Amino acid sequence: MTSKKRVGIVLFQLGGPDSLDSVEPFLTNLFLDPDILPLGPAGFLRGFIARRIARGRAGLVAQKYAEIGGRSPIRALTERQRDRLAEALAAQMDPVVVIAMRYWHPLTGEA
Repeated sequence: MTSKKRVGIVLFQLGGPDSLDSVEPFLTNLFLDPDILPLGPAGFLRGFIARRIARGRAGLVAQKYAEIGGRSPIRALTERQRDRLAEALAAQMDPVVVIAMRYWHPLTGEA
């Protein structure tokens, strides 16, 4: 019997808050990204500005998430995608499929 080759696959997503309480920290992580909030030479202010924007927008954004169940659907959808991908590939290989999110858990460093 031939063993299947083990293959690692990472599904990357931006992520989304998994509860209404995580909306503000999610937004903070988002706005801490220099590609989202480019400040050039004023980059040293990014943390301060990111927290201010996140705090200011968290209430409205949380209301929107409350309307769709109190959290982002992205993690559950990505988990289903991960499971189906692993099932589809299992006949040809031994897949290890993990999820890595950029702005919320599981963060890329946790994957």
